[in-house]
Amino acid sequence: MRRPGLIIFDCDGVLVDSEPIVQRVLARWLTEHGWEMTPERCAREIKGSHIADIQARAERRAGRSFPGFIEGYRAHMFEAFGSGVPEIPGAAGVVRRVRDAGLVYCIASNGPHVKMEATLRSAGLIDLFRAQARPLVFSADDVGEPKPSPKLFLHAADRMGFDPADCLVIDDSPQGVIAAIDAGMPIIAYEDMTPAPALRDAGAETVIASLDELPGLLGIDAAAHN
Repeated sequence: MRRPGLIIFDCDGVLVDSEPIVQRVLARWLTEHGWEMTPERCAREIKGSHIADIQARAERRAGRSFPGFIEGYRAHMFEAFGSGVPEIPGAAGVVRRVRDAGLVYCIASNGPHVKMEATLRSAGLIDLFRAQARPLVFSADDVGEPKPSPKLFLHAADRMGFDPADCLVIDDSPQGVIAAIDAGMPIIAYEDMTPAPALRDAGAETVIASLDELPGLLGIDAAAHN
């Protein structure tokens, strides 16, 4: 694999292990709104979708609108985050190895900035994504089009000063895989709650089961990290 100029990480399910919490809260919230759901079904059918799109699907099923749907869901979500959000195993070490190898990196997520701030802080990763010169965290809210639209990845690349072909995306959802491909960016899919076959069906040629595999694919010397 050619070494990229910019690595674009997804946040939930790639850096922070928030997805089990999110899918549990979302399943309960959807069930309360008439769409009987389990965390397992959420992970299979909804994971990676923007909450506004999920609301629209719930409203179509019910045949009526749900005022305050997003605000209520996020209130429950942040309450659940209060118990702590761990990092994905190895995430901090891998990001440090990327940094120490001189590679540029950032985050591009469908989640809002306030959610990423909360989960990255809880997982102890926030300091790895702070910089004085330019932002390192991008949200679909910045561009108004969530993945699978490629607009978020293209926006992140532009703001970071890289051509799409010089970027590499690390994402754990079919939506992220599709967005990366449509943006003209190589993609390494991380198998978190989404099975590898579903990620490959979306177009990912390379799927990893552990973030510890990433430095080897990038040719980063393991001895270089601290």
